[in-house]
Order: sequence, then structure tokens, then C-alpha cells
Amino acid sequence: MIRPIGANIRALTLLIALAFLLTSLGVGYWTLVASADLSGDAFNPRLLATLLDRPRGRILAADGTELAQSIRLADGAFRRRYADRSLAQVIGYASYKYGAAGLEAAYAESLIGRDAADPLGQWRARYLREQPDPGSVRLGIVPSVQRAAVAALAGRTGAVIVLDPRTGAILASVSEPNYDPNILVDPAQQDLAWRQVNGNRERPLLDRATQGLYTPGSVFKLVTAAAALESGWDASAKVRVDDPYRADPSWGAYAVRSPSQAHGDFDLSLAFQRSENIYFAKAGLATGAQRLTEYAGRFGIGSAPRCEIAASKGQIANGTLDRPTLVADTSFGQGELLVSPLQMALVAATIARGGSLPTPHYATAVLDARGDPLRLVEPGAVAQVIRPDTAAAISAAMVAAVEAPGAFAFGARIQGVRVAGKTGTAEVPSGAPHGWFVGFAPAEAPTAVVAVIIENSPKGGEDAAPVGGAALRAAIGR
Repeated sequence: MIRPIGANIRALTLLIALAFLLTSLGVGYWTLVASADLSGDAFNPRLLATLLDRPRGRILAADGTELAQSIRLADGAFRRRYADRSLAQVIGYASYKYGAAGLEAAYAESLIGRDAADPLGQWRARYLREQPDPGSVRLGIVPSVQRAAVAALAGRTGAVIVLDPRTGAILASVSEPNYDPNILVDPAQQDLAWRQVNGNRERPLLDRATQGLYTPGSVFKLVTAAAALESGWDASAKVRVDDPYRADPSWGAYAVRSPSQAHGDFDLSLAFQRSENIYFAKAGLATGAQRLTEYAGRFGIGSAPRCEIAASKGQIANGTLDRPTLVADTSFGQGELLVSPLQMALVAATIARGGSLPTPHYATAVLDARGDPLRLVEPGAVAQVIRPDTAAAISAAMVAAVEAPGAFAFGARIQGVRVAGKTGTAEVPSGAPHGWFVGFAPAEAPTAVVAVIIENSPKGGEDAAPVGGAALRAAIGR
């Protein structure tokens, strides 16, 4: 049967109209909805092309030290130059061939003079094809604190991150091993350098401070203590500890071991001083899996911190805490726990600031071409996650963990300053345990928080505590 020509014309018209509608919707979406994401994409050729024929803005430390700048080559092109290799994973790189990473990617628009806070400049650049002068980004990084953290870690595989708990500004960030970003932006070396860096088994491109995932060991006891105290646990009550501990025969061969083979009564303060696993296993079992999981989530474990550069989300369990032995194991920082140093720094910062979780950030301001602030980076707190009295009780126990006779975190002591801290020795599937330290100072009015991880550290927390103490000493000017 032959269809009437009118029907064919109507079908063709409908098809053309539908195609036009879909095209219009697509253009509208990419122009109006997704334009911001496209324009800020680190791999956007429009942004990367500016690397060649004009300078990119500077990245500055808190004191104005130039950490990244553009230099003019003999042929008139521009190339980035990076001043501090220890910040390689933070600042990243801006390469015409390999794209951008780190803060170079996060603030790509700002560094070419098209910051979101300057809509008129963006309009003139887009529609009048003007080339705005590049802006700059000022960080919270304090060079003296960065140098102290680098020196204290001494090339060992791991990370140190220092932040101001009052604002969330990151003062220092070290990840070892690192790489030289200058060779990744040098056309004569970049191809070989890219293959070598990507093929390196030690993963120098990985920012261990924000993206590394580790079993936390005893530093997780800060979270367990918070959950227990807000579930009715009495910090002053004496809890019997006998090594080894099995709640009942159903535990089979599993037992919680005391790091000091203890037999005696412990309150919260003494449990922090001696990092007593059995005490915290009992506290976690009394609190319950649901509350323990809830409080880990409150502190941000299981979700990525809101930060300019990529950060890992961690996990409290690979599924659920569905059996008592796993609850006990998790309560003293083992089990199926994974956290980043940044997340543990934020846990300590929450306690330091009376229970509210800060938002971490590297940049403190975006500057215009004249060096005047275009906008300040002040993200504020995420939420109040524990009560002030809970934070005060844990803070006091952390001070005892550093200052009391025989306390495990004694290596973080600073003469004339009260330091709050907690060590951790995290068992891993192979090799020596990882060593942890988290802490803050001065304990009564904290201005600096530190988290330290040293991979496969023979003495665990004993190795990490002095690194944390050195970083805190620099941060508070002692």
C-alpha cells in the first residue's frame, strides 16, 4: 500500500522538528547548564592554550613566596616553573600536552583572569575576545611549617598535613615520595618523565595526605570515644582490662590484645595514655555498631572532604559492622577501616574547636592582576558533630596521652606548651605496621592541628609522634 504524499511530508516535518528540538536542548544544556564545568575543566584546550602565548597567574604561599609562576622562553612561549618540589601533589602541574592537576586545575579559570567572582571580565573575554590579565591564588601554606614537616618526615614514605582548626586553612602538606613537576612541563623531557612517573611503583603522583587510604589504628579511638561518651559512657568510670579479652566463647580464637599486656582498671584518660585496646573494644561494644558507624560518618569518614583537590572518602566497614568481633576490632582502629591523613586531621580539628567540623581548603584568596583580593576563600564549618563537653573530655585525655608519665605520645611534647595528641600503630597485611600521630597545640586554644602517617614504620606511633611535634612546633612558632 502506498502512503499519501501528504502523510510522508507530515512525517518528515515531524522528524525534522524533533531533531531540531533535540539539537536545541543539547546546545542549551552545554551552553547554560554545563558551561561552568566545561570552562573550568583542566583539560579544556582553551585554558591550556593560554600556557603557550601568555603567562598564567602566580600561586603564592601565605607570606607571598612564589610557588608557581610562568617564565618566558627564548621563543616567546611561556612555561610554568615550580619552586617547591615538596608541594608537587598539591600544586600539581599545568602542561599543554598532559593537562593540569592539583591546584593548577582547581583554579584554572582564576589563573587566566576569568574567575567566577569577576562576571564582567568573563563576559568581556567571551564576547569581546579580550585577554584579561591573569589573576593569582594565595594559599594558606606557610613555608617555614612546610620545611619543618619535610625535614621531620625525612624522606620516609608517608604524609604530614597541618591545618588551622579555626579556619580549616591547610598550613603544610607533605607526601613522600614526590616528583619534580618542572620536568612534566618541559617539552624536552615531559614524555620520558611522564612514563617514569606513571610507571613508578611508589606512586609519586598520589597525594598520600589527601588521597592515601590507611588503616588508622589507635588514632580512630578519638571517634570511638566521642560515640561512646555521647551514648552514655562515663569517662571517669573504671573499666576492667585483662589481656587477652574475649567477650564470650562465640568469639572463638579471636581476642583483643592489650599493647601493654595490662591487667587493671582504666578510665578514659589512662586508656588514652596507654592506648588500651581492650578498653576501647568494650566502649565500642557498649556503644553498638549503629552508633559507632553514625559517629564515624559525622566526622566525615565515608564521604570525601569538601576540598579544592581530590580527596578520598574512606570507609568504616566493607558493608556493615555485622558481628561483635568486627565491632570490637573497629573500635580500636583495625577491622575494615580506611581513612586518609586529611580525614584524621579533621577529626582532631573537630575536637580542637569544640565539636564543629571545619572545611579544609588550600587557597585563602584569589587576587586580581593588581594583587588585590578578588574573593576570599572562607568556606566555614561543615557542622557541629559532637557536643562541646564531649570535645573537652577527649581533649583532656589527649593532653594526658602526651604529658602523663609513661604516656605513649610523649614524643610530641613541646617545652612550655600543652600538646594534645594520640599515637597509632596500625597493623597491615604485609610488612611492619604503619605509624600514626594526630594532635593539636596549644591544647587550651589550638591554632594548629597535625596528622602524620609513616608507612611500615618499625616503631609505629613512636616514630610518628616526634614528626607531629616538630610540625606543631613550627606552626605555633616555637
